[in-house]
Amino acid sequence: MQSTTTLILGGGFGGIAAAHTLRSLLPDEHRIVLIDRSPHFAVGATKTWIILGEKEPDDVTSNRENLLPENVEFIQADIQKINIKNGVVFTSQGEVNGDYFIIALGADVNMGAIPGLDRAAHSFYTMDDAVELQKVLHDFKKGEIVLLIPRMPIKCPPAPYEAALMLDDYFKRHKLRQQINLSIYTVEPGPMATAGPEMSTYIRSLIESRNIEYHPLKKTESIDDKSRRIVFNDGSEKNYDLLIAIPPHQAPKVIRDAELINAGGWIPVDPKTMKVNTGEGTIPVYAVGDNTVVPLLGRHKPDVPLVLPKAGVFAASHGTIAAQQIAADVRGESIAGEFDGKGYCYIEVGGAEAIKGEGSFFEMPNPQMKRKAPDKEQYQDKVKWIENWSSGKVV
Repeated sequence: MQSTTTLILGGGFGGIAAAHTLRSLLPDEHRIVLIDRSPHFAVGATKTWIILGEKEPDDVTSNRENLLPENVEFIQADIQKINIKNGVVFTSQGEVNGDYFIIALGADVNMGAIPGLDRAAHSFYTMDDAVELQKVLHDFKKGEIVLLIPRMPIKCPPAPYEAALMLDDYFKRHKLRQQINLSIYTVEPGPMATAGPEMSTYIRSLIESRNIEYHPLKKTESIDDKSRRIVFNDGSEKNYDLLIAIPPHQAPKVIRDAELINAGGWIPVDPKTMKVNTGEGTIPVYAVGDNTVVPLLGRHKPDVPLVLPKAGVFAASHGTIAAQQIAADVRGESIAGEFDGKGYCYIEVGGAEAIKGEGSFFEMPNPQMKRKAPDKEQYQDKVKWIENWSSGKVV
């Protein structure tokens, strides 16, 4: 076999899954290099535990290199430029050449995208933000907490609703709930709209049964941090004592600079293979996970297009499929695995209980999602899933 190289850009769910799959399918003559700016990996679903003081960052953080299989090189570096025509990635540690690219750089968060948001709001979508919010919540005894979803799409669409339910449980356990009003203001028409009206209605009813106010279709215009006031584009306003925002998301700058994104701001891929159409004269490029957009043919409303949610389980599936496609190409085979649009997510509700929603998003005429009532067994399933990923057992 001729010596070839795959460069995996990003070491999250998609990058790690791609590395494991590709290494299992090709001999060591095929070089695999994974590049990521951070030596650490943490499952995003642990950040709600962080904000409530149930875990500390060291409890949920793994050494990224230890999660990779043998004979996969790890380069800790900032990726500065991607040249798909020549198969070169420019990093803070020098240039790296490849015959195949898997772009798995995730989505960046940008609190500065909405006037005043970065000055006014706390968040939990980065580990540093989660740690800071933990300190604030520890000292919060009464007042108005607003959880704000100002823009879509976001990583892990259930996360804001999980956070609201867990905050309700947290303040009840600390006998503070009657002194605190919880509300959600979101640009969405309903919770987890892609999952369908039945799931969306169920999550909303669960939220409202906990006396958490829910206000959909509220697009944020700006935040006045001095008066602690949110201004919406319909002219309405909302005051708060503590604002917890889900930051607007965007593709990383290095991807935008490489002109890989579409008008919506994400990398368009073949929904079955994760391949990027880069035209003639370039190396094969695949993109997986949160930096992609995967359109769905089915829809719940005829005039409302849908895209695959951004979630770690989908990123892992994408990475596996991209690796299978590359391995088939290296071996000169014409058939490889294809992404089936299936995945799942967890919504923790407090009291060591959770819901596991299992979705089939390529279904016609619309995506389908099944769920059971919250229970402790599903919570333990979530815990086990996190433990497996944190120890290198890619699932």
